[in-house]
Amino acid sequence: MEFHSKNTFEKARNLKSQGVAVGKIIKTLRISRETLSRWCFDMPSNNVNHLRHEKIKIEQRSRGVKHLRKVIINQETSRVFAALLYWCEGYKYPHCNCIGFANSDVYLIKAFLNLFRIGFNPKEEKLKVQLQLHDSHDRNEITQFWSRALSIPEAQFYKPTITKPLLKRKRNNYQGTCTVKYYDSGLYQELVGTYEAFFKKLSL
Repeated sequence: MEFHSKNTFEKARNLKSQGVAVGKIIKTLRISRETLSRWCFDMPSNNVNHLRHEKIKIEQRSRGVKHLRKVIINQETSRVFAALLYWCEGYKYPHCNCIGFANSDVYLIKAFLNLFRIGFNPKEEKLKVQLQLHDSHDRNEITQFWSRALSIPEAQFYKPTITKPLLKRKRNNYQGTCTVKYYDSGLYQELVGTYEAFFKKLSL
């Protein structure tokens, strides 16, 4: 992913709000069409093609909503869903006593944590958080953000890891990378066993 400055981001949105042509914006700011689209997705537009694509996108997403109508989120299904998410983003070591789920997407972290709480009823005081931040971040502000989002007290946060970005350009709205940890080797093995059983079930 290419990084861009906040100034470039704000210029792009300002030009878009003025009705400047997309081609001119991406040429002036030297950004891709995809980047501009991502930055300005929430801005209203009367462009015929844009409106048509928005209508198609809404129709396509509505089909996805239908898939969940009969899905019940209870303790049993939460265990399965949590295990599948863990399969994708969780710590995996041969001999591990720690459940660790890391990502920069707050919604993904919240989804896993909510499913984990419903499915396994963990002891809240054992939930720990490790943040990896850039040296440009406001440590207190980001810690408060994740604490509120995850409903985990700041007292249960480890000292964050601070890194210096390799590139000068920064991702906008990047709140660092968050890792939720829970030390329980038995529960870790249960998560692994669940997603392994799921895979075997599909392989039959």
